[in-house]
Amino acid sequence: MKSAMKNLTIQKKIIIWFSLMLMVIVALMNTMTFAIANMVLDEDVKERLMNTVTSNVEEIEYFNRLDSGKEREQGDQFLQYNDGWLEIDDDFCDFYEGICTALYDERGNLLYGEVPVKITRSKDLTFTTVGKITYKGEKYYVYDRKLTGENLEGLWLRGVVSKNERINILYNTVRLSFWLLPVLALLAILGGYAITRRSFLPVEQIAQSAKEIGESGDLSRRLDIGPGNDELHQLTDAFNNMFGRLEKSFEAERQFTSDASHELRTPTAVIMAQAEYGLELADNEDEYREALEVIKRQAERMNDLINRLLFFTRLDQGTEPVNMEEVNLSQLTSDICAEQQMIKYSNITLSADIEPDIAAITDRNLFTRLLNNLCSNAYKYGKPDGSIKVSLKRLDDRAVLSVADDGIGISEENLEKIWNRFYQVEPSRNEDAGGGGIGLGLSMVKQIAVLLGGEVSVESTLGKGTIFSFSMRLKKN
Repeated sequence: MKSAMKNLTIQKKIIIWFSLMLMVIVALMNTMTFAIANMVLDEDVKERLMNTVTSNVEEIEYFNRLDSGKEREQGDQFLQYNDGWLEIDDDFCDFYEGICTALYDERGNLLYGEVPVKITRSKDLTFTTVGKITYKGEKYYVYDRKLTGENLEGLWLRGVVSKNERINILYNTVRLSFWLLPVLALLAILGGYAITRRSFLPVEQIAQSAKEIGESGDLSRRLDIGPGNDELHQLTDAFNNMFGRLEKSFEAERQFTSDASHELRTPTAVIMAQAEYGLELADNEDEYREALEVIKRQAERMNDLINRLLFFTRLDQGTEPVNMEEVNLSQLTSDICAEQQMIKYSNITLSADIEPDIAAITDRNLFTRLLNNLCSNAYKYGKPDGSIKVSLKRLDDRAVLSVADDGIGISEENLEKIWNRFYQVEPSRNEDAGGGGIGLGLSMVKQIAVLLGGEVSVESTLGKGTIFSFSMRLKKN
């Protein structure tokens, strides 16, 4: 049984559980209905029995011989009793709604009416409260009422009703519930099945779409179950976000593999060529040393390239740790510029114009890398004996960092391309002061700007120079 249940779908499990619970509820409701109705009807029958007997007592009168000429009303019954007459009005109910009423004297003689239970001894007239009698295998409720009044002493009225009368009424009362409740339960089960089926339909769509995405490997596809804001739509959004992250991760991995294979091809070829030269053609120590120095430079270039590619991949995947803290941008920019002034590349001079006491919430290391990359790019494409100007200013609620050079500039059609990986305005300038020249610096700048919540832009005139600007929100006081 357990193994069979495990193989069922959640939808079927819910329907089975829902149906079983409704059946239990219907059974309990019918049992309670029967019990309550039985109790209520039992009391109702007893009360009607007492009311009928009490009402009949009022319909019996006595008058003596002197009143024998009394005018008789149509339908009344007259019985001779002692020295007079008993008048029984026509309103006397000797049989009413299953209740039999009869008049007895104190010796148990039947004077009027008829009941199914016979009295054999005078002491049988003792049910002054409703009691029970079993007669010939059948159970009866019995109620005796002694008559009071002038000349009525010694007379008793007995009312008798079969318990089967209560059972008949009970059957008619609860029969509707025994049919109605199961019908309502069946309708509820059918309605529950329809609702559950409709509710789980998006789940089937999600499963089918996820299966198709898994089989096709197309992570650009997304799940679509229509508009809505319930739990299933939230689950769908979570799946779509997951697919987006997976797509981004796989794309970053693919890009990393492509970039690494492309960029490592040249240094690898150089290393292999120099190794072969050293092994086969080098004749002396100087030639061996020269080959090893070339291999060392290319290995360092490969190491730098791999580190940059790994850093770039972490930026793409959002796994690069970002430590946002309050940073004195003025002091940090001054320190970076002081380090960059020591490079002395192509006799290019770097000057700084930094407004003091500018603070912002940012990541110190990422900001440092961003400015270093901008300065390295300016050195790389600056003209010999030229200049680089770094400025940091406060503009309204933002800090604006700019790096300007008077180098070769960038044509208008190439301005958007400079943010692409490995794009170089002039590939022949493949060595810069930062030691790289592989076209990753500006791509990193753009990614870092996004991580820091800022914006980066560029202005350039071909042959006159370029200005890169980075702006970010200042710390709120």
